[in-house]
Amino acid sequence: MNGHNSEEAKRLFQRLPKTIVPTHYDLTIQPHLDKFTFNGDVNIHLKVKEPTSSIVLYATELEVDNAKVKSTSNDEQTGKIDYDKEGERITVNFDTKLEAGDYELALKFVGEINNRMCGFYRTEYTTPDGSEVRYGASTQFEPADCRRAFSCWDEPNFKATFDITLITPKNLRAISNMPIKSEDEYDNDKEWKITKFDRTPIMSTYLVAYVVGEYDYVETKDSNGVSMKVYTPVGKKEHGQFALDTAAKVLPFYADYFNIKYPIAKADQIAIPDFAVGAMENWGLVTYRETALSIDPKFSSMDTRQRVAIVWTDLWLNEGFATWIEYLAVDKCYPEFDIWTQFVADTFARFLIPDALKSSHPIEVPIGHPAEIDEIFDAISYSKGSSVIRMLHDYIGDDAFRKGLHNYLTEYSYKNTVTENLWSHLAKASNKPVNEVMSSWTLQMGYPLLTVTEEKTNQNRILKIKQQRFIADGSADDDNLQWKIPISVFTKSNPKQIAQQVLMDKPEITITLENVLEDDWIKLNFNSIGLYRVKYESQTLARLNEPIANKTISPQDRLMIQNDVAALCNAGHQSFVDYLKLLPSYSDEDNFTVWKAIASNMSDLSSLLNIQIISMNLKNIV
Repeated sequence: MNGHNSEEAKRLFQRLPKTIVPTHYDLTIQPHLDKFTFNGDVNIHLKVKEPTSSIVLYATELEVDNAKVKSTSNDEQTGKIDYDKEGERITVNFDTKLEAGDYELALKFVGEINNRMCGFYRTEYTTPDGSEVRYGASTQFEPADCRRAFSCWDEPNFKATFDITLITPKNLRAISNMPIKSEDEYDNDKEWKITKFDRTPIMSTYLVAYVVGEYDYVETKDSNGVSMKVYTPVGKKEHGQFALDTAAKVLPFYADYFNIKYPIAKADQIAIPDFAVGAMENWGLVTYRETALSIDPKFSSMDTRQRVAIVWTDLWLNEGFATWIEYLAVDKCYPEFDIWTQFVADTFARFLIPDALKSSHPIEVPIGHPAEIDEIFDAISYSKGSSVIRMLHDYIGDDAFRKGLHNYLTEYSYKNTVTENLWSHLAKASNKPVNEVMSSWTLQMGYPLLTVTEEKTNQNRILKIKQQRFIADGSADDDNLQWKIPISVFTKSNPKQIAQQVLMDKPEITITLENVLEDDWIKLNFNSIGLYRVKYESQTLARLNEPIANKTISPQDRLMIQNDVAALCNAGHQSFVDYLKLLPSYSDEDNFTVWKAIASNMSDLSSLLNIQIISMNLKNIV
C-alpha cells in the first residue's frame, strides 16, 4: 500500500460501535498441521445496548459462515455475512432487529496457519537427532492480530472471559493461558484428543494464547504456591531451569511490591522456535523467542543470564512500565548484575538519540488505526516510557509510589483505564502534582538541556539553571518547549546523598548550596535518573574528573557525564577539548558498561573529527 492510500485508509478507519459488548467467548480450535489450516467455532456472549439489525466484529484472513444469534428466550436467527477486507471486519446482518438484551452469537470459521509469526502461525523445528523437520503452531495476537485466528472484538477496551478448547493430535502438547480442566479422546478417534482449559479472568483479546507442539518442561511452585512451568524444545528442558528459577523469585517480588496476589493458578513460560518479538506477556503463558528464554547451563555467560532474567493511545504506559519493573525485579533478585547501569546505557541513553530529533514524537500518541500501532512500537514507547516511570518513582518516593500503584491496580483490575487515572492515584499517595509534572513529559516530544552557571559567595555555591529543548543538530527549538523537571544536586561533601531536590517549573531557576568549598565539585542528576542532559562550564566540568577517577559517584553517573559531553560536542554546544580533558579520568575505569559507552562515543567523535593527531591521542588514552 502506498503512503497516500495508507493515510486514506487511516482516515476512513472507525472503531467498532460500543452498542454491542462481548462478555464471554467459548472458543474451539482444531489445527491441521499437515495442511497448515485450522477450523474452529466460537460462541460469543453479547450485551446489545440498543436495537440493531446487524453485528460488526473483526475477522481477517478467515472464511466465516453459519452465523447464528440466539436470545435468552432461545429465539434463533441466521445471519448473512458481509466482508470488509480493508477494515478487517465482518458485518452479520439479520432480517429481524435484535432488541436490547443478552444474546449468543455462534460462528464457524476456517483459516490458514500462516508463516508470518502473527495471528495463529506455524513454527518449524527439528527432532533432537536432527533427522526430521516438524511443525507446531503458536499465537501472537498483540497488537491487533487475534482477528486472524477467530472473529472477535479485537480492541483492548473490549474485555471478556474466555473458555478455550483445543482439538489436537494426541502426541502434541496443547497449552493455553489457563490450567487444563479436562483432556479426553476426541470423537472416538484414537489419533486426536480434546483439551479444555479453565475460564480466564476478564482480559483483552490480545492476551489470549494457545500453543500446539512437542515440548519438554521443568516445573516448580513459587513461595505463594503458584504453579510454574518452562516449556522448551524436546531434549532441552535443562535449558529452561534458569528462567524457572528467575520466575520463582520474581513473581513473589511483584506480588509483594504491588501488594496484590497473582490472580491465576499458573505462570508458564514457553520458548517458541519462530517468534517475531522478544517476548509476549500473555496471561498465564508468556511466549518467548527461544534465545530469550532458553540457556545452556554448560555454556551460558553472565550476559546471557542477564538477558533471560530481564525478559518478562496508553501503549507507552503498558510497555514502558513493564520495562522499568523488569529491571527493578532483576536488581532485587540479582544485585550482582549491576542492572541499573545497564538500564542507563541500553534504555535511558538509547531514547536520548531519536528523541533529540525534530522528527520525534511524544510517548503518549492517540491511535486511530491498527496500522499506526506498529509505527509507535519504538525506542520512545519502551525506553523513554520506562525512563519516565523511573524518574516519577524517584520523584515521589518508593513508599508513595507503591501505595498509589496498589490503589490504582485495585480500582482498575480487569477494567479499562487511561494514564490520567494512574497519575491521580500517585498524586493522592504522594501529595505532589503528578499530573502536571508528567503531562509535560508524556504529551510533548523531546527532553531538556539544562545549562548550569555558578557563582561563589563565601562558602555558598549559587547555581543558575536554564532549560531549553536539546536538539541533536544544535538548532533552536521553534516551539520553545518547557518541562516541569525534578532536579537533584549533590556535592563532594556527601557524594552518596542528595543535597537539594527541587522541581524546576519555569525557564530559569537559582539554587543556593551552602557550605561548599571553593574547589569542591557539584553535580546535577543523582544516579542519572532525571530525563535531561546537563551542560556545565568548563571549570565546573573539570572538577568532575576527581569523582570519576576515584569512583565516588555511581557507574550510572560516570557513564552519563561523558555521554552528555559527547552529545553536546556533536551538537556544537560544547568544545571537543572539554571531552578530551575528561577522558583521562576514566583510565582506571573497571565497569564494562561504562567502558562500552565510552568506546562508542569515542568512535563517533573520531569519525566526526577525522584528524590524525586527535585519533592518536584518543588511542593513547585507551
